[in-house]
Amino acid sequence: MIRSVGITRLVAIGAATAVLWLSQAVAGEQTLPGATVESVVAIARRLNPTVAAASLDFDAAVHKIGTAGVLADPALVLEAWDVNRLGVGQRRFGVEQEVKLWGKYGLERSVAQADADAAKFQGRATVIDLIAQVVAAHGEYNAAYEAVGISVEIKRRYDEILGLLRSRYGTTSVDQQNVIKAEIEAASAEGDVIRRQGEQKAAAARLNALIGRPSLAPLAAPTGFRAVKTVSLAQVQALGRSANPMLALAGAQSNSAAQTKSLTDLNYYPDVTLGAKYVQRPGTEDTGEFMAKLNLPLHYEVKDAEQRAAGARLGAAQARNEALRLRIDGQVADAWFGVDALRKVVQIYASRQLPPARSSVDNARNGFQAGSSDISLVFESERRLRAVQLDLLKLKVELQTKYAEMERLAGGSL
Repeated sequence: MIRSVGITRLVAIGAATAVLWLSQAVAGEQTLPGATVESVVAIARRLNPTVAAASLDFDAAVHKIGTAGVLADPALVLEAWDVNRLGVGQRRFGVEQEVKLWGKYGLERSVAQADADAAKFQGRATVIDLIAQVVAAHGEYNAAYEAVGISVEIKRRYDEILGLLRSRYGTTSVDQQNVIKAEIEAASAEGDVIRRQGEQKAAAARLNALIGRPSLAPLAAPTGFRAVKTVSLAQVQALGRSANPMLALAGAQSNSAAQTKSLTDLNYYPDVTLGAKYVQRPGTEDTGEFMAKLNLPLHYEVKDAEQRAAGARLGAAQARNEALRLRIDGQVADAWFGVDALRKVVQIYASRQLPPARSSVDNARNGFQAGSSDISLVFESERRLRAVQLDLLKLKVELQTKYAEMERLAGGSL
């Protein structure tokens, strides 16, 4: 009796352990990225080393602000005067400090702040570029997954036709040519399944690499293409002008150049070095000394050259900023018209080409089963349907890629 109770308890513990393991496995399966674009984008933000590098560059630029616009380290002065065979006549201990005037420290801090802003916008541009690549790669992964399903379904139908022909004609019928055709088509369909599965694995590997995971890491099955929102061209262009990080980066670089130009203009004004010393004289009272030095900016040709160079850099930065703004406007328009056209083409394929192609397959199969049509018509209609389905997938991938490009130019999700 005791033994049976012990066995029952062990069985219960084993069952509970199995249930726990299965629940953990199911939970792990549910947390795999890949089902949606958002799931892989979240992983990319967290794991991609390029994003980490951009964040570290920004941190370095921010910390650099603390080193700008501050006093230089003071100099400790130790002097021995009137040194002869009788000893040291005077000992002097003091410090000297260089001080920049005319607001130079504030301008140095402004330049460092502008450089930090540029690093911030560069990092943001890096992240947005990565997201656009991830969205496009997820579209390819989704298309490859659906293409495998299409190929598997076609292979299943071809295998059904081949089985029907074999049962209808046997091995001695004069219509063996139809069986041979079906065998060839079934073999081609099987090869297409293998090829599509390889393309799916390759797409998954590319997606994993982009989001910072090992190439063979498992991905969840995609749930479909991301919905493409309808936005006006004016809205996207307005977002591009206000939120595009590359345009903000160009603005920060122009600001840095302007602050540098102002700082260069102050090179004509001298800096000052202040000092104080404590003087020890043996046999008399100790005294102090105070000192002020001014550097004389006499080489005006050098200052003029520096000023002209800073002015040229400022003009170049402003010109690049304006050129970039015009280019982004044009690229936004190009992407928007591409998205608009692709959306319409996808709708045409889905509503006007795909249904007739499916009806053609059904009619051909029904006619063949009834003996009123040839097997070649069945295979021809199947190939036509597959071509429409695969073309539709390519169009959807192109639409996702173009829409991701438009979002990148707009500075983020629409």
